[in-house]
Amino acid sequence: MGAAMKERPILFSSEMVRAILDGRKTQTRRVVNPQSLLDNKTRVTACYECPYGAPGGHLWVRETWRAVELDNGNDGILYKADNHFKSIENSQAAADLWCDAYADRKYGNKWRPSIFMPRWASRIALAVTDVRVERLQEISEEDAIAEGLQKEVISVGYQNDSVTLRARPKFVYLWDKINSDRGYSFESNPWVWVISFKVV
Repeated sequence: MGAAMKERPILFSSEMVRAILDGRKTQTRRVVNPQSLLDNKTRVTACYECPYGAPGGHLWVRETWRAVELDNGNDGILYKADNHFKSIENSQAAADLWCDAYADRKYGNKWRPSIFMPRWASRIALAVTDVRVERLQEISEEDAIAEGLQKEVISVGYQNDSVTLRARPKFVYLWDKINSDRGYSFESNPWVWVISFKVV
């Protein structure tokens, strides 16, 4: 038998978790760290190993969650993205892990940031299908749609005129909302890992 495949964690916001569950999001971009001394694609791929693995690898999704006990006594995890409830496994080990989480003094049954989700509480596994590196501003309209953003047709004016809001500007807005404070604005055009995946 071969060695067990390594699983790596990856964080997603509730909005992006919903896009994954809906089948709309099949791609994500993550900043290459560090950015210093990087001047071309060949150098990036030669110097760094993608921290999210390679095609064929698996990722498990970290999302906002809480440990809850239902009125009927059923113990499990509630996920903020869609309010989905998942019962814990019927084992002493699972019960012990859930009890530790539920009894946590800081969070208890309150919402917990995705960074604090342990593997046992995760409900979504992803198979990596492709990994490449590129400058952030190279993202196309097609890739923005694969990132989970949608085109939107809205009515304007008094004569029912319409305008189409493309997915790429929406991606730019969302990227800056998340990454500008970290020094990686869309305008700064950092090198990014482009990870394509499918739900397994």
